[in-house]
Amino acid sequence: MNRTIAKIISLPGTFIHWLVIPLFAFVFCLYYRPYVMYDFLSMDNATFSFNSTILLCILFVTISITRWILFAIGKVRNVSGHAYLLWCIGETMVSAMFCSLYLVLISHTSHTFFEVSGITFLNLITTTIYPLGILWLCFDRKSRNEDPAKPVDESALIRFYDEYKKLRLVIAHQAVIFIRSEENYVQIHYIDKDKTKKFVLRSSMRALENDLSKKGLVRCHRSYFINPAYIKIVHRDETGQIVAELNQDGFDSIPISRKYQEEITKLL
Repeated sequence: MNRTIAKIISLPGTFIHWLVIPLFAFVFCLYYRPYVMYDFLSMDNATFSFNSTILLCILFVTISITRWILFAIGKVRNVSGHAYLLWCIGETMVSAMFCSLYLVLISHTSHTFFEVSGITFLNLITTTIYPLGILWLCFDRKSRNEDPAKPVDESALIRFYDEYKKLRLVIAHQAVIFIRSEENYVQIHYIDKDKTKKFVLRSSMRALENDLSKKGLVRCHRSYFINPAYIKIVHRDETGQIVAELNQDGFDSIPISRKYQEEITKLL
């Protein structure tokens, strides 16, 4: 999804549009007295101000509904720039229909609902284009000023394939805490968005060993590969077994074979 669109239909963007568009239309209506309300429906000054307030409430309700629907849609699917433009036009059309319905009901005009709707739509579209355009520029500038997403370093990624050579997981090697083999499976323990996760892959340590070694993970046991960056301390436990304590909570000690002890110690 376009970053500007994503910000516009986000929760803050939805709230801002809900407030700004009706208020701008209200102020515009009071100062410039659009044709549809003042001359076309023959309103005097007193009824004009009152009806402008009612129309403001109608716009608040209508735009509140349409914007919250757009917000909900944005959470489940991408919204393109063209789709957003069509949504704004449809939103203005729906608002014009409800405003026109009110205007026809309270006035004594001989014009039909569709005639009033057409004029109201033109007035609204030429009015709301200003706040919509200004808000677009503001959100676009904000998205441009933010740090752009860093390009993914392909050399830092580990691709995990199962025994059928199907790609199952792609992850940065820095995120992998340790990998444990268990019969015909391996358990990949890693960090994603500050949370520790586990992925079970049908494969063997032998199939993964070459790629893991190239990405900086170290074998510490016949059943374990470990990322040295997550080792807190290496010591002997109560049974005399050399183990590595991790700097991440929720994990047991990782056993270290004598064969790999020296290599692990050098990395710390």
